[in-house]
Parts: sequence; structure tokens; C-alpha cells
Amino acid sequence: MKKGKFLLYLDTNIFLDLIRNRNDDSVELFRKIRRGVYNTVTSFFTLLEIIEDEQKRVFAEREIMVRKRSFDEVRTGIYERDLREPELESIKIILEKGIYKPFVDTQKIKVVYLDDAGWDRAYELQSELNISASDSIHLSIADILDCDIFVTNDSQLRTVASKFFEPSKMIFASSSETDEKISALEKIRKESKKEG
Repeated sequence: MKKGKFLLYLDTNIFLDLIRNRNDDSVELFRKIRRGVYNTVTSFFTLLEIIEDEQKRVFAEREIMVRKRSFDEVRTGIYERDLREPELESIKIILEKGIYKPFVDTQKIKVVYLDDAGWDRAYELQSELNISASDSIHLSIADILDCDIFVTNDSQLRTVASKFFEPSKMIFASSSETDEKISALEKIRKESKKEG
């Protein structure tokens, strides 16, 4: 079976791994996506989270390195950040070069929007699981799109969601486990076809 047959949903932290080059397994996953090995989706909400996270990073680096502020001072000011136009522009460039041009514009990763059914599902998941509102949004989109594998390096989310979703519905994997989980899913589907 071709690996591209399965639909993967990418969580925000996987993209941040790529942008910041902080996880070799995530970087390798994006190399495979670029080669067309996987069918991959994420949400527009993911892109918003990336921008916000990058804004926080740029602000924190400036405050600590340039203004010599303490960690506590930075932490208290993170939501009132005063980023300037060149700083905001630098974030746009990072996103353009790192995500949009190689993956979104080439349709290697499809970006989807949350519709009314998605918001309803996010509400249900938020009510039933001990997860953040943003995680419930990601899960609802992956669920509605019938994604086979939800890729996240958030171990708490993987643990909670794995207990909630049946493996036949959706499997949760870190970037290092993706190929292993795809192989397991292929085996499960082959066995179910034999039984059916």
C-alpha cells in the first residue's frame, strides 16, 4: 500500500519544529511531504497559532537580548507585546519561505477552514476531554475530515485523544512515530478487509 493513501493532520507544533529546526523527525516528515509521500492537511487556525507563537518568540528574544529584561518581566508583557513593523515583516517572511511557498502554495499541505459542524464538534470535544480550546479545534477538523493520523509532538494531547478516539477512527503519532503508525494502520486495515 502506498503511504500517501492515508490522510495526515499536522498540529501546530510540527510546523514550529520545521520553522525553528528544532526536531529532526519533524524536518524529515516535511521532506517526505514535499516529495508527495503523504496526503496532508492542517487548518487555517494552525497558521494563526504559528504567527502568534512567532510573535511571542520575537518579542521575548528582543526583550531579553536587547532590553535585558528578566524572564518574569517578559512573561508578564508577552500579551501586550509592542512589535514593530520590521519585526512583523520578518515573521511574514519566515512563514512565506518556510510554509507557504514550499507546502501551501504547492498544495503539498491543504489548509482547511472550520465550518459550523467543525465548531460544534470542537465544542463537544472541549466539553468531553481535558484539552485546550485550540486542541479541540485541531481535533474537530481532523475528525470531520476523517484524517487517519493526527501528528503532534504534544504527548498529553496524544494520550488524551488516543483514549477517546478508536484506533480504527484516528491514530495519534509524534513526528518520529509517523511511519511506524502508518505501517500499523496498514496492517489493521488489511486484517479488517480479510475479516470482511
